[in-house]
Amino acid sequence: MRKLVTVRKVDAIQPIPGADAIECATVEGWTVVIKKGEFQPGERCVFFEIDAFLPLADPRYAFLAKNKVRWNEKEGIRLRTIKLRGQLSQGLILPLADFPEISARLDGLSDIRLREQDFADLLGIEKWEAPIPAELGGEVEGAFPAFIRKTDQERIQNLPDVLSSRADEVFEVTVKLDGSSMTVFHHEGVSGVCGRNWWLKETPSNSLWQVARQDRLTEALTALGRSLALQGEIVGTGIQGNPEKLQGKAFYLFDIFDIDRGSYLGPVERLAVVDQLRALGATIQLVPILELTTLRRFGGQLAQVLAYAEGPSLNPATSREGVVFKQLDGSFSFKAISNSYLLKHGDR
Repeated sequence: MRKLVTVRKVDAIQPIPGADAIECATVEGWTVVIKKGEFQPGERCVFFEIDAFLPLADPRYAFLAKNKVRWNEKEGIRLRTIKLRGQLSQGLILPLADFPEISARLDGLSDIRLREQDFADLLGIEKWEAPIPAELGGEVEGAFPAFIRKTDQERIQNLPDVLSSRADEVFEVTVKLDGSSMTVFHHEGVSGVCGRNWWLKETPSNSLWQVARQDRLTEALTALGRSLALQGEIVGTGIQGNPEKLQGKAFYLFDIFDIDRGSYLGPVERLAVVDQLRALGATIQLVPILELTTLRRFGGQLAQVLAYAEGPSLNPATSREGVVFKQLDGSFSFKAISNSYLLKHGDR
């Protein structure tokens, strides 16, 4: 699960050419613009990740008030990727001394253990999410099923050791489409359709159910008789501005979760199940698969992974949101989001 507020260490500080009052701090894989002299290398800080929503009711964020937005009936700051004096800045770091409620909970934890502690709830920090159109939200059946894993891979910037620790593992690399999350499942005789956070009732106006019926996904899953969840992206007309320039709406599958095993299928088994579902009448399209590769090709350099994330999407004329790396046994995955995408699409 994504951690929005963590205690981390400032790894390095570098000057920004032409800037007198600001400089650039490196925090693991992230670069953050800071006031000159505010931090020293090796110093602990409170790191707020992009998409954190900071409530203006807390005076510690008042210096950001000029960038306030209104979201979920609250005023606050949504942290996003920006450029200052040509320097990419992603997130926010503030002195640990300003947060005694966090300091009281450190208890001598190591930097590694601290990295696993999320203090978002303690500070009233929420994850900002773009408003969901009514046709994608709809009436709620219930919470997202606890027996299905949500599709929210960790970003490469938060995995500082992955390029070395898994250098020789083979990964399937797929394009990350710019749409809305969609899950279709069958379990213990029940079929359902979910958005990112909710299990949705079937109503005539709900686009996710429309596409699930159009592609005969629930019918084929029921006929197959296995407890599975098809997970993918719904893209097209009315969704995120339809960057792929599609006519209508379509579901593109990127994963299949085996509910009974509690794990994702690897690519070979995933494609075998897709063939079975197609034979049962389902129409299933897959997100573009770029290649199978090891991480050693990137030479341990995060910058090379982020450069690789840039490129065309499903529509060759559209720049992609990024890429997803999935280990072949389905046990581990992560994503690399295009920085060009983040700078261009600050509204999502």
